Amino acid sequence: MVRKGFWCGISFVAGLLLAAAFSVSLWWIFAISISLLALIGAFAFSKFRRYFIVCGICTVIGLIYSTLYTHFVYDKIIAADNSVITVEGYVSDYNYIGHGQGYLTVKGDVCGHSTKISFLVNDDDYEYYDNVKVTGKVSVLKDTYNFQSQRFYFSQGVFLRGNGAAKAELTGSNSHPLLRGIKNYSDRIYNTILEFSGDEEKGFLAAMLCGDKSEMDPSLKNMLYRNGIGHIFAVSGTHLVVFCSILFRLLKKPVKNKKVRSVIMLILVWGFVVFSGMSVSVIRSAVMMSIVFISDLSPRRSDSANSLGIAAIILCAAQPYCVFSASFLLSFTAAFAAGTVAPFFTKRAGLEKAVYPLKLFIYSTTVSLCLAPVSLIMFGGYSIIAPLINVLLIPLCTAALFLCFFVAMSAGVVFLAKPLLIAATWIIKAVIAAVRVFSELSILYITADSFWAAAIITVLSICVLIFACTRKKPLLSAIAVAIGTAACLLCSCINTLLAFGRSEFYIFANKKSCTVVVCESENALIFDIGSSGKYLSAVERVFDKKGIRFVDAVFIEKEPYYTIGRYKNTLYPSAEVFLSATELSVPDKDAYLFDNNSTMELGEVVVSRLENCFEIKYNDNVYRFCSDCFYIDNDRYDTDGVSVAFSSDEKIVRRLDYELTVTDIAW
Repeated sequence: MVRKGFWCGISFVAGLLLAAAFSVSLWWIFAISISLLALIGAFAFSKFRRYFIVCGICTVIGLIYSTLYTHFVYDKIIAADNSVITVEGYVSDYNYIGHGQGYLTVKGDVCGHSTKISFLVNDDDYEYYDNVKVTGKVSVLKDTYNFQSQRFYFSQGVFLRGNGAAKAELTGSNSHPLLRGIKNYSDRIYNTILEFSGDEEKGFLAAMLCGDKSEMDPSLKNMLYRNGIGHIFAVSGTHLVVFCSILFRLLKKPVKNKKVRSVIMLILVWGFVVFSGMSVSVIRSAVMMSIVFISDLSPRRSDSANSLGIAAIILCAAQPYCVFSASFLLSFTAAFAAGTVAPFFTKRAGLEKAVYPLKLFIYSTTVSLCLAPVSLIMFGGYSIIAPLINVLLIPLCTAALFLCFFVAMSAGVVFLAKPLLIAATWIIKAVIAAVRVFSELSILYITADSFWAAAIITVLSICVLIFACTRKKPLLSAIAVAIGTAACLLCSCINTLLAFGRSEFYIFANKKSCTVVVCESENALIFDIGSSGKYLSAVERVFDKKGIRFVDAVFIEKEPYYTIGRYKNTLYPSAEVFLSATELSVPDKDAYLFDNNSTMELGEVVVSRLENCFEIKYNDNVYRFCSDCFYIDNDRYDTDGVSVAFSSDEKIVRRLDYELTVTDIAW
């Protein structure tokens, strides 16, 4: 059996997905069904008997393992919901928020099982890995319209959060002084990058090296993701390859023994994992890289697919729910495409010795095709120009990353770090400028806001990939990729055309304020009625779901200076104009007064400002939006703090759940 590690890994992951996607009580039905299918396949196809048996066994093991984890770990931890507990462990992270308080993340035991919980505590001299005891009330994480915290942290094995202020006390010495030293060094380099880099570029550079995207401009980050280059922020294979190539050259002369050099590289690779924040993608890359170095210590040869399968087993055994992580799915899909699919294609096409730019384009196109279904499911769209952008800009990003690594190796000494970071800043400035040019070509971003559009594009991507990998003539493969890409683009355009003339609005509300997003095809209007940008994250999810490419205007009821700043710094696509119901305390070139009885025409839409509400006239319908209610023609609907959606096709107002899907509840 060839590549046993890969087949075991992918089957184990399939079992975990199956168990977590359905009710825990159904696990035995799936286990029996899969076992029977594996036996039937083994007897019917004797040539592939081992594959059926191994894959069947590993899938059943995944099912059982996920079920046991849910019953004995997850259920036990969430049993502490709405209770006061005491957690003894170590400091995983600490963020000071002001007024003598901060959020302390503790890793310790809850009901006999290890987990992380963040508490609001009084400020103190907390250091990474300090032993600490925290007493406070906890509750199960829940999704909100602004942030899907349950979904985000669920895949990381974090299920509880602290409620209110908690009492914390340091209980002893540091539990991991070496790891603390690495994290403190990472923070030092991070701050050095922020100090000596450009205002817009510093967050980009810091995210590339340290994996912390908190200093990145949100609108810039969203733009980069939409153009298919956001993966450079996920510290993974590219970063470890750059890191290892630098260290390998530095160690080659002083350390002649290959096995000793491999051991040193192993230690340094896992040190970098701690340095960069221990994300799923970097751990996956580190496991695969470790297998390469371990193979140098043994007579066995490493294989990319086998390494990927082993990495999947290790990660999922430690945390079964990570299979739902976008980082996990994107990282493993991209690694499989780059490490297995692309080399297979170039070999069959006889392009192993092709020039580097051509091979880079082939690899980039292959990865983009493989990632298309995952991107559609996780983010609602993907860029068909991503292969070209990656070919043009990833070498520049890699050059900037090289400079950042030298900054890290210089310990952030000013006279060395400053010129290196100035050079890196200019490189990233060119990257950002190029992405802004590409982002103007909005047709090149494919969206699928309906099930059928997503299904068709997914099937097309898979068919093109299979055809390209089974042809020995590069020209035929290139034609297939071009036709498939054109078909995906056509599907996206047809989906957009079918939505033309259909208006939809989403209202995110509490009992005192709301934010309204009105969508028509690929255009949107935003009405911020007293919420002061509170629901910006929810607005962005609407944009991703509906494939919004243009924001014609943002209408703001109060706190215009503050609110406009939030929308400008966060929203992507950016709004063309801001209209405020009150005067701005500080003039803004993109903002205008839109007080009572003002009217504005935006294409076929007419917007008016009435007493305490906004009115829209469109397609012979009249909509009015207030802070606690809205009107559709003459019908009034009280939101009562409930977020809702409306489509002009269905003519039904429906409640929203936290994932922007609609329930059956209607007025």
